[in-house]
Amino acid sequence: MIRDASPVDLMLGDTPPQVWSLLVTVFGDLAQAQGTELSAALLGRLTGAMGVRPEATRVALHRLRKDGWIDSRRVGRRSLYRLTPDGRRQTLAASPRIYDTGPPPAGAWLCLADPSGPVPAGIGIVPTAPHVTVAAARPASPDIAAFPLSGPLPAWLRAQLLPEGVVTASRDLRDSLQALADALADNPPDDPLQVAVLRVLVVHGWRRLILKVPALPDAVFPDEARIDAARALKQSLLQALPPPSLPALEQFTLASAQ
Repeated sequence: MIRDASPVDLMLGDTPPQVWSLLVTVFGDLAQAQGTELSAALLGRLTGAMGVRPEATRVALHRLRKDGWIDSRRVGRRSLYRLTPDGRRQTLAASPRIYDTGPPPAGAWLCLADPSGPVPAGIGIVPTAPHVTVAAARPASPDIAAFPLSGPLPAWLRAQLLPEGVVTASRDLRDSLQALADALADNPPDDPLQVAVLRVLVVHGWRRLILKVPALPDAVFPDEARIDAARALKQSLLQALPPPSLPALEQFTLASAQ
């Protein structure tokens, strides 16, 4: 990490975020409730505080509208944006994994499928060899033999359950979250815009990671991934950065622009 880096820089690192993906996180975290809208002015302040140029924000909003994620309306001189029903459906579907609102997988099973049939697929099912998978739950099909995995798994099997790129991303995110937690312990944010920006960046970093991780117990992944440590830091930071009131956030944006 860069010495004396700002809290925002600690989360952004050296790689600029994909603006459309960042905006998906903004809407998913701050405007997930049905009917909730974000003004163009607020979106501009949020993304601007994350180092995004205004023209890049406008292009990303246009892309999300074209792709059916958001729609907009005008009220006087203000443009207001909200999730479409489909955008909200996709957001709600991903939320349990992002915010850990569901129970974690309790175990894992080694599954052997009929070589003449299809390979099992689904959330929490990871192929490790032809017609051999590791799953979070015992499959109901009588054509699949399943054996509970207990005790430490061999390193070669754990390595197959999480690609090396995801291991590296998890380790880097854990370091960024720890650096942010240390920075905020000495200098907590003092306005709703900064709270919202840091909260979105924490959610965005975790969202980009966890949606690439199979829904399996953390214990089956390589130790160096440190997913459990990243998860604990994410949860602690989101408690320290509660979602600000949108009316208060909009009012702060208007007041600070004058």
